Amino acid sequence: MKRNTFIGWTLAVAATLGLWSCSEQDNSGPDPESVSAAVQEAFEARYPGAANVTWSLRGEYAVASFTPAAATYAPAWGGGSNAWFENRNGAWNMTETDIDFASLPAAVQEGFKASKYGDGALWSLTGDVDRLERRDVMLPTAEGSAVVVYVIEVRSAVSGGAVTTVELYFSPEGILVGEVADAEDDDYEGQLPQQPAAGISEWLQSHIVEKGGRVLEIDAEAGGTEVEAVLEGRKLELWFDKAQAWVYTRTDYYRKDLTGAIPADIYAALKSSEHYTTDEAIDEIEKVETNAANGSRTWWKFELETRWDEVDVYVDQSGLLAGRPELDPGQGGSEPSPDEVAAFIAQQYPGARIVGRDYDDGLLEVEILHENILKELLFNGRREWLRTEWELPASQLPAAVTAGIAAGGYTLDDDEADFVQSPSQSCYEVEVRKDYTEYKLRIDPQGTILEAVRD
Repeated sequence: MKRNTFIGWTLAVAATLGLWSCSEQDNSGPDPESVSAAVQEAFEARYPGAANVTWSLRGEYAVASFTPAAATYAPAWGGGSNAWFENRNGAWNMTETDIDFASLPAAVQEGFKASKYGDGALWSLTGDVDRLERRDVMLPTAEGSAVVVYVIEVRSAVSGGAVTTVELYFSPEGILVGEVADAEDDDYEGQLPQQPAAGISEWLQSHIVEKGGRVLEIDAEAGGTEVEAVLEGRKLELWFDKAQAWVYTRTDYYRKDLTGAIPADIYAALKSSEHYTTDEAIDEIEKVETNAANGSRTWWKFELETRWDEVDVYVDQSGLLAGRPELDPGQGGSEPSPDEVAAFIAQQYPGARIVGRDYDDGLLEVEILHENILKELLFNGRREWLRTEWELPASQLPAAVTAGIAAGGYTLDDDEADFVQSPSQSCYEVEVRKDYTEYKLRIDPQGTILEAVRD
């Protein structure tokens, strides 16, 4: 889910807004004439008895920071709130409220504990938990009905002693619907709801809402529109092209589905892969369904944890697939990616085409086809580029690299290697042997061994 940098400003003016009747309000903020009467009336109607109210103007929005009255929210939450209103007409759009973990719905607590973040081994709670309400763009009402998600922040120590944080988005049913690593604290400005185009709205109404599902987020980008939804207890990611035509749906599945919801022939084909070891090594499962322009195909992607790294295995009714299936996102464009990421790729890898995108531990993974090479780029929640990597035959390693491997007493143990670029350095990663022991080496283009990790 996308969050943008918060650039807000507050004019500290101690004034009493005459149109307000609540005596507990602080009323500091912009000039009273800057916050429209429509906003003031809408705020008081939605949050009667709110205390400690201050205002800021952020573009076309008036944003109230306040303490909700006990009658509005459960007193146990006890945190502050930020509510966003369109200043021109007073329409409510979004409210974020600080809560504690114990105040989360039981289903959300259970969903978190059942996720890979909840076992306490690699990740720990930071204490930041929010309840995020956004205007329901599919079921609009005069008072502004809401779609609710809960955001839980966790942190983990990673290699080199660095620390990363991940914001986890859960639906009220406890479904993990989003992960954002190292996001900026922007009061969720990037989560403001977007109204879908008419054709997309009609499709979502008949395929999601009327089937009992909910649309959680709509993100219109230059090449089309991405939609996140929940249906029948599963997270869906949908893509519509610039002509508002549905292109594909990605649906999340889980290990428990291997002997039920996932067809037996698909599961059997997965187990025939050379990369499959046990069900426990399956990290993520995704079903992809496409439109007629893409052959009305259905395939499955299984992310497997292997000895060294993660491997994606693709399966359809015909069995194992040689690689990721081609997917035309419509209108001759690329698969969706945030505009700033797409701009970075266009600058750094001219002529590249985005062919895949995913999230892993809150990091955005983007696959591109550049100079006929499939490359994977990694970005954090601030859209900062972390690294790019791609495979190459070991026979193409530079002479200095092979000489450095030999000088260290190692011999190659695989006919493939990885090249990794990052803002700080570039290096090769190779699997080697030494004295009957397996290692993974990181070695720079000049043949200097940077790190040797024993298997």
